[in-house]
Amino acid sequence: MTWIQAVAFGSVIGVVSSVPSAFLFEQALKKARPVSVAAGLASIMVSFVMMSAAILVVKIVSPGDVLLFGVTAVASFLLLWAIEAVRAWQDAQRGASPRERKRGESTR
Repeated sequence: MTWIQAVAFGSVIGVVSSVPSAFLFEQALKKARPVSVAAGLASIMVSFVMMSAAILVVKIVSPGDVLLFGVTAVASFLLLWAIEAVRAWQDAQRGASPRERKRGESTR
């Protein structure tokens, strides 16, 4: 595996492994239906198993590219969650009036 393939595969795995949790997060932001804690824990476990299995496959196929693959996968996973965190912050600030403090308490 070349370094370009390791980076590409790591990026794809990082994004794909964050999809289960991101799906639940989007449902929670839309308030379409309540998201259970059990579903959240299950989505975290699915993400963990997907990333662990991908690292194991890369370690078997191309041991020299494990570090590059792992760093790329984690970086793309965290980048997606940084974007989701910004969206959540914007959604939380949307309901606050200019007279409210950042914690949401009244200034009176």
